[in-house]
Amino acid sequence: MAQQPRNKDLYTQDASGPDRYLIPPERVHFSISPDYVEGIRATTDEFHIIGQPRALRAIEMAIAIDAKGYNVFATGLPGTGKRTAITKILKSHTPNTERVLDLAYAARFDNDEAPRLLRFTKGEAKTFQRRLKEVLQRLRSRSQELFKKKPFRDQRDSIIISTEGKDSELLKSFETRLEEHGFQLVRLMDQDESMPDIFPVIDGEVIDFDELQNRVKAGSIAKQDFQQMREQYFRFTDEMNQLFQAIHDNRISMEEDIDTLRRTVLQPLIAAEFERLSADYQDEPIQAHIEAMKTDLQTTLSQPEDEENTAERFFARYSINIVVDHSETEGAPVVFETNPDSAKLFGVLESQQESAEPKPMHQLLRAGSLLQASGGFLILRAEDVLHQEDVWNGLKRALEDSVTEIRNHPGPYGLPGPALKPDPIPIHLKVIMMGTDGLYELLYNIDEDFQKLFKVPAEFDSVMPRNDQAIREYIAFSRMICSEEKLFPTSPDGMAAVIEYGVRLAEHRNHISTQFSLIADLLREANYWAGQMSCERITAEVIHRAFNERRFFANLPEEKIDEQIQSGELLIDLQGSAVGRINGLAILDRGYYAFGRPMLITARVAPGSEGIINIERESGLSGEIHDKGIYIIEGYLQTKYAKDFPQNIRASIAFEQSYSEVDGDSASSTEIYVLLSAISGVPLRQDIAVSGSVNQTGEIQPVGGISEKVEGFFHICRKLGLTGKQGVVIPKRNLDMLILSREVQEAVQNGFFHIYAIDTIDQGLEILTGMEAGVPNRKGYYPPETLNGKIERRLREMALLVKEFGGS
Repeated sequence: MAQQPRNKDLYTQDASGPDRYLIPPERVHFSISPDYVEGIRATTDEFHIIGQPRALRAIEMAIAIDAKGYNVFATGLPGTGKRTAITKILKSHTPNTERVLDLAYAARFDNDEAPRLLRFTKGEAKTFQRRLKEVLQRLRSRSQELFKKKPFRDQRDSIIISTEGKDSELLKSFETRLEEHGFQLVRLMDQDESMPDIFPVIDGEVIDFDELQNRVKAGSIAKQDFQQMREQYFRFTDEMNQLFQAIHDNRISMEEDIDTLRRTVLQPLIAAEFERLSADYQDEPIQAHIEAMKTDLQTTLSQPEDEENTAERFFARYSINIVVDHSETEGAPVVFETNPDSAKLFGVLESQQESAEPKPMHQLLRAGSLLQASGGFLILRAEDVLHQEDVWNGLKRALEDSVTEIRNHPGPYGLPGPALKPDPIPIHLKVIMMGTDGLYELLYNIDEDFQKLFKVPAEFDSVMPRNDQAIREYIAFSRMICSEEKLFPTSPDGMAAVIEYGVRLAEHRNHISTQFSLIADLLREANYWAGQMSCERITAEVIHRAFNERRFFANLPEEKIDEQIQSGELLIDLQGSAVGRINGLAILDRGYYAFGRPMLITARVAPGSEGIINIERESGLSGEIHDKGIYIIEGYLQTKYAKDFPQNIRASIAFEQSYSEVDGDSASSTEIYVLLSAISGVPLRQDIAVSGSVNQTGEIQPVGGISEKVEGFFHICRKLGLTGKQGVVIPKRNLDMLILSREVQEAVQNGFFHIYAIDTIDQGLEILTGMEAGVPNRKGYYPPETLNGKIERRLREMALLVKEFGGS
């Protein structure tokens, strides 16, 4: 790759005056050669993660260290491929298979509110579930067949006959005694229900006590005999009740004996069916569950099928609920939770209302992403987690204890849900949270738990060095996107334009952006415009069309500002000279679109002791960094000019027609120029705009957004009419960050627009005023005919005026 010229070759040779600071067109020019891209293409390999060695090494170390707290907090700009890179690294990790487990819950038959946790090796939960269902189906079918066989029926009938014989003997003995005493057992119907009762028998006729009482009144039966029969009736009634209670008890005993018979008959069948399953799963909780099932099935299978014992309920009761299934997971589980609320992260108990058939409690449990990722990795966005305090606190507890549980959340209308307490679940995973640098620093400083649990920061850089390997990866990435999304292929000049865009994003000629999502977006949009232009390849022309269209979509505020400048509504002058007036360069950043435009900055100076008044600050429109810049200006004036006399000025600096906050120090050099012009009375060129930060010694420091600032002033000059003299003054240290549009490069090449690069305030003053700045003599004074001499003399005059005015 061709190297850029060094600083010693920076300026135009043999130039004098301000022109000696002009940057030659060849130094302004920047492009990527299609021939260079074509040469790289021949060695292009498959796209992989590059430009992030710091982050990759941090993640790899965190994965390798098997200790608590080695979770990762990944930082970096959006679009730098954090998620893609992290996922790719983690997917390639070879996990400890003993930790990648299937998880299931089963009923605890003696306590429905405490489901039992079963853990299986990877992929075994479904096998166990299938085999268990086969066992249950066979048991349900064979148990019914077993009850139809003659040996069971004979034993059951024997129990029934024995019980009925006992009941018959008791009843027959009671009826005989009744008959001996002149009574008879009669069954009455009461609303279709048979009710036993005792009636007297007179002359072979069964009569009730009402009729008996009538005969007493008629004198056919003695009152004494009636009273005796009545007393006998009550004694026999008590005996009858005891008799039928005994018969009822005998029937219950008979049912218990039959149930015991069923259990006894079922036991070997159940044991035989579970024998192989029990032998294949030796884990203690699984063994305990199988034994509990065998016991409970003896009861369930002995009951006839009815509304309370349907096949659906039978299988739901005994089937396991697989909450985590890794049968199709390759490598370590990698879970990206996009909505980590409490239910999604920790799991939830579903409502019975969500199912038509009531389900056992263990069947309603659903695992969250924390369990799904156990044995592997869980990726979260920090902002999503911290948005909910209970989620953040719960996550910290789970990581600290290495245990979690499926939580029972409130029901509808905030009512408490069922009192469920499933077995807690041991977890072993690495959590990777993605967030901003500022959020990491904030959490690290205010949350002690965060320090212990997220020990590894992985910083994703937004740029990487521009070299052959980086270009190779750009080409590979572009080919991958075009192939996967069936986009038109890129031509060499189209790929060169894409790379130039990557360099512009990086804001440095020797770097290139790692925000691959933005590169992918450019290719997608270019593919659309290629179709509109009837092109079969994404060429440089198509890429530039995509740029222009994207700018058109977002530049409405830019157009409105230009209209205000053209109409004179915004006071921008691009010709002549003026005292205390200069065009600064500002960036208007809308987040998704940034553009530069000139802004009028003015200064006024008079003798006084107030110093420099920052009108923006006084009106509440100045940011802290801009305030700092004003203080630096005061320090610069003091050390540059007022070394042996007091600095007695009252100066005001304002960003005219600015009604929003001004921040940053990129206009500090501009403010010095306009202030010194107001002090000295020397006019400044209005056809040159300025940007640059300054320190207290007068050195010009680089600023951000330099390309947008230069382009913004050029566009205004072009709309108002290029004169061939217009240009910008920028910090020399910004030259490697200058990646201008083809239009601006051509204007510089043809001499219609000029770019000056400087290192000091004095150099900028010479360009803006056309005067020699001047250097101090051996006594420290500036020559009077120089600009600095005029400034120094005027500052002395103001100091004397203040002194005289104060003395008078």
